[in-house]
Amino acid sequence: MLIDSHTHVDTERFDNDREAVIQAALAGGVTRMVDPGCDLASSQAALELARSHPGVIFAGVGVHPHEATTYTEEVEHQLRAMAAEPEVVAIGEFGLDYFRMLTPREVQRTVFCAHLKLARECNLPCIIHVRDAHDDVMELLRAHGQGLRGVFHCFSGDVAQAEECLGFEGFMLSFAGPLTKQGNALPDVARMAPLDRILVETDSPYLVPKPLKTRRNEPLFVRQTAEKLAEIRGMTLEEIAQVTTTNAIRLFRLGEKQA
Repeated sequence: MLIDSHTHVDTERFDNDREAVIQAALAGGVTRMVDPGCDLASSQAALELARSHPGVIFAGVGVHPHEATTYTEEVEHQLRAMAAEPEVVAIGEFGLDYFRMLTPREVQRTVFCAHLKLARECNLPCIIHVRDAHDDVMELLRAHGQGLRGVFHCFSGDVAQAEECLGFEGFMLSFAGPLTKQGNALPDVARMAPLDRILVETDSPYLVPKPLKTRRNEPLFVRQTAEKLAEIRGMTLEEIAQVTTTNAIRLFRLGEKQA
């Protein structure tokens, strides 16, 4: 039993076989999935998907840093309204991305803080995207995120950065396909992270885990990341599945959201 804590099955890359992908995940032991929005339209799509798959798919609503220039008062109003729906379990994904810099840095920072405020108002966890922006995320969380809870999705930093993230008591680290690949510090992070602070995800359709050769990731493949995490921790897949499922249920309060 696994939970894919971050998947974008609402996107067009699943338009031809979305239901088959969802059913394959369920048949493969992935019992629940969290689908975060990246802008207003995808947040609405995630909510509709969650409504049509009660107890299986749950939505996040938010605006990705690449789309931060689209964040307006009207968008915020609509996100707030959607966040009141029982299928919505998080604010996000939002964050800072200084790698591609598709949005000016100050716009990203302003919209990041707006999401933190929204998460606080709605009493929902944050799904935070961080790429080449660790220091700024830490700065803004210290200033505006005290007492919030959430997840640093697809964590990609080193041990020191992980320790800083875990300094925010209500936050977890989520591991995705990069954990299965070489050339990063993620195995060291996976070894040091407390078991009650870790999640697994696919970020599908992106970040296909090894050893799979397909070009499109999907929720079923969260198993490969969980298997790698179990190997690193010296645990069985079943043990890691139980730990990460328990953590996801606690963070997103999924037990309160099931039909």
